Amino acid sequence: MRSVILSILLATSASFSYADVIARYAMGPETLVLSYRDDQHIRVDRGQMAYSIINGEQATAIISQGGAQIVMNVDDMGDVIASAQQGQTISIPDTHAVSLKPTKEFSNIAGFKGRLYIASDGANSYRTVLTDSPAVIEASDALRQFFRRFAGAMKNDRGNKLLALENSFKDQAERGVLYVEGGFKLLSISQEQRPNNHYTPPPIGIQFNMPAASR
Repeated sequence: MRSVILSILLATSASFSYADVIARYAMGPETLVLSYRDDQHIRVDRGQMAYSIINGEQATAIISQGGAQIVMNVDDMGDVIASAQQGQTISIPDTHAVSLKPTKEFSNIAGFKGRLYIASDGANSYRTVLTDSPAVIEASDALRQFFRRFAGAMKNDRGNKLLALENSFKDQAERGVLYVEGGFKLLSISQEQRPNNHYTPPPIGIQFNMPAASR
């Protein structure tokens, strides 16, 4: 459920730079690294074992496991998930049940000042810290684009719920996400020019790491 709250807080904003945006977040025990050039070139790394890429219309998930690299088209994954969850329904929230209430508390996270909000999807509530900093908003926008693409690929009620909740907060003024209760926190934001192949996914399929030949 916390991932739902996270997704709805990542609202749209205009780009403020030409260099790639590099944002690092603590997400539970992992460090999530966002690389963002534009809406057609987004990469999210989760540790050394998995990353995902949006390159134009293509969205790809890459997982390293047991000496092999598994490369999957996200739309194909969505078909499998939708088929597996056939018959299961998730309540799509009414926008009137969704709320983001500001408090009078403020916090400084990763060098950015933000206001504490109480976010609710109608069933659960969480504390979150949001800011109007353009740098944080741009990083949040990139993550929003990333999660929107993957939610759309789900082709099921869970994906529809994420999209409906996200739409509820598109006009939120303080929309840069610094912290979400449950284990999501901004660590840093910088600008760096990533090479073009950083956003190029490997071929779809399974690639095995061959051991080096003995000399």
